[in-house]
Amino acid sequence: HPLLFCEQYLSIEGFKVIQQELYQNVGLAIACVAVIVLITVGNFMAALLITINVALCIVEILGFMFAAGIVIDSVSVINIVLAVGLSVDYSAHIGHSFLVKGGSNKDIRATEALADIGASVLNGAMSTFLAVAVLLGSSSYVFRTLSIQFVLTVVLGSMHGIVLLPVLLSLVGPAPFASAEAPRTEVVDDLELSEDKMENEE
Repeated sequence: HPLLFCEQYLSIEGFKVIQQELYQNVGLAIACVAVIVLITVGNFMAALLITINVALCIVEILGFMFAAGIVIDSVSVINIVLAVGLSVDYSAHIGHSFLVKGGSNKDIRATEALADIGASVLNGAMSTFLAVAVLLGSSSYVFRTLSIQFVLTVVLGSMHGIVLLPVLLSLVGPAPFASAEAPRTEVVDDLELSEDKMENEE
């Protein structure tokens, strides 16, 4: 029996399953991120908000890919799965910092979390951006696609972590850890009260 073969058959077979692979792999990656974040952060609500941030980031990356003319193929799907792991980094640091800030005022806790870790998160995003920005002018389809998707991941992931997540935490954020540090405003007030008391005693 004759056997027909063509190199295009490989691409055709890949495109037949690429949509299912995209949903399956991204779904499994987000599920693994949710479990790991829950274990490391130790708070269900914080882990849920971080996971929602990651999922929204992936949806937005897909939208920008359409605008940039990037098709769903094996290269872009691999980069999307990698984006799940990259984008969680920015939100996880902000979420953990929020949990270690004491007090009952969520707005103050979110502000203090940004003051403590926000600059470090932004610096990390900038260093990653600079690492892949040099590939934007590449003539290779693989490198150009990778660089565009990684730039989208860095920009959207950092914006979700620095802008969106603090807002969500200030609205529906969880209570702090029992070992959380006292709010800076309360520390300042206590110092001012003690100074006033010392002055009155003198």
